[in-house]
Amino acid sequence: MADSGWLQWAYLLATTATGMSIVMIAQTANSYWTAYKVAPQEVASFIDTLDFSTEENESYDRDVSNVQRLEDKIRLNRLLREIQQIGDDLRDDLSCLVLEEGETKLRTSSRLMWASKRSQVEERMRRLDLLRMRFMMVYPGIITSIAEKQQPPAPPPPPPLPRQLEKAATFTTPTRPSAKKSFDDLPRRTPARRLTTQAIGHNEHVETPQRSGWAGVVQELQMSPRMRARHASIEKLMEDSSP
Repeated sequence: MADSGWLQWAYLLATTATGMSIVMIAQTANSYWTAYKVAPQEVASFIDTLDFSTEENESYDRDVSNVQRLEDKIRLNRLLREIQQIGDDLRDDLSCLVLEEGETKLRTSSRLMWASKRSQVEERMRRLDLLRMRFMMVYPGIITSIAEKQQPPAPPPPPPLPRQLEKAATFTTPTRPSAKKSFDDLPRRTPARRLTTQAIGHNEHVETPQRSGWAGVVQELQMSPRMRARHASIEKLMEDSSP
């Protein structure tokens, strides 16, 4: 009875292990099959990225040659060497996968084992991208610092004004000339001619009265010969009409 119990447990464990192994093998086979199908596209993408990085390295070399400071140039050259080294290693890995250098057609063995080799290629590609980003952050910072140091100094401020001139400039404001003038500043004019008998149509010479205003006008009228003649005619009529 004891042996039969152990046998049952052994069969159960063997069946469970076999089932788990089958599941794991199926998952592995699925991942390899998926990698096998997408291998040509992924390898072509890696090769294009690597070619673009090589072209950028040439432009980086020209940029570094324009840097004058020795410490900055050494720092940038170190980054460029790391980028070039990672690029060369990645190109060697991809060259081993393809049939001929410069092509994208994979070997059959490389395509079957692409699932195991893809992680290594992706890691190196990630490292290459990080170094390129680091260079693109360091180089503009160096150029900016050099430009700031080469800027001409600001001109010195103008010398301070003397105290009296400063007060005059502070409190003196331009004023418009006043449109109104005082009567004292106006030029004195000769008084206008007073009303005489000539102004009302008399040609006789009459002495100019000294009084002014309405009183003077009345006096002039009373002294007028015509007014006297009229008064005389009125008095004569009154005498003739009286009994």
